[in-house]
Amino acid sequence: MRAPSPRTVLAAALLCFFVLASLGAGPTGAAEEPSTAPATALGEDAQAPQDDLTGRDIYQCVLDNRFASYIQHSSLLSGDRGGATQTSKLRMTWRSFREKEKKVLSRTLVKYLDPFDLRFSGYLIQNNNMRPNDQFVYLAATRRVRRVNLRREAVFGTDFTFEDVVPKEIEDGDYERLPDKVQDGTPVYTVQVTPKEHADSDYSKYVVHVEKEHCVPLLTLYWDDKGIEIKNLTAPFSKVEEIDGVYVPMELTMRNLQLDTFTTLTITDLEPNPKLHRKVFDLSRLESH
Repeated sequence: MRAPSPRTVLAAALLCFFVLASLGAGPTGAAEEPSTAPATALGEDAQAPQDDLTGRDIYQCVLDNRFASYIQHSSLLSGDRGGATQTSKLRMTWRSFREKEKKVLSRTLVKYLDPFDLRFSGYLIQNNNMRPNDQFVYLAATRRVRRVNLRREAVFGTDFTFEDVVPKEIEDGDYERLPDKVQDGTPVYTVQVTPKEHADSDYSKYVVHVEKEHCVPLLTLYWDDKGIEIKNLTAPFSKVEEIDGVYVPMELTMRNLQLDTFTTLTITDLEPNPKLHRKVFDLSRLESH
């Protein structure tokens, strides 16, 4: 199992929520203030689109299938080709601010719960409107908050980056609808997302395969800036649960095709739509134990 470097320790973790991009957490409204390949391949015969939805329409549906805010506990199990494994646990607190503030779309607070040497360390990520995000890290060992750039940074010892687990916003990309396909026996929309410059993405593009009835991504394929497919993310439809009208993939597996490693993220507890005051996301909260 690859050992995390000091730079990796500065990286973070969400949900997916989809945590994760894939979790796509939280509707556009805000909460009130106070195997190296997918298990099942896509259908070889692509189907022509059956309706007039655009790629942006479909991806907006993915983002609308989420809560206005949430508190999520996740467990991550990572493994490599040699059979070595390691685990970590996170708590992610997220809220949409797009209806409260003009310049800020959402805020995410991530805290490590395990392993012990990272306990209480965390990250604060502010997703800004059409400008680079603000990102801060707190390491309990140094008791200092620092502004950082988490691009290309992995969540401690895993195959997820912060970009993968922090919920995305519609303003962060351009969207092209591709021919419909079938994933794991389920008809899916297919959308190619090209991140915009301000998103500072690690990917040149990614292709999302979206279950049609509930707008849940079941498969996402990622390419780097050299045009090489480097990762894929799968979410078994059998692991999707309805919680307060939102369809949530409770288990996701990210595979790194270059390193032949994987990480499975499992949501162990999810509180939908808690009333989170803006002060929950103050830098002082990042330091609190």
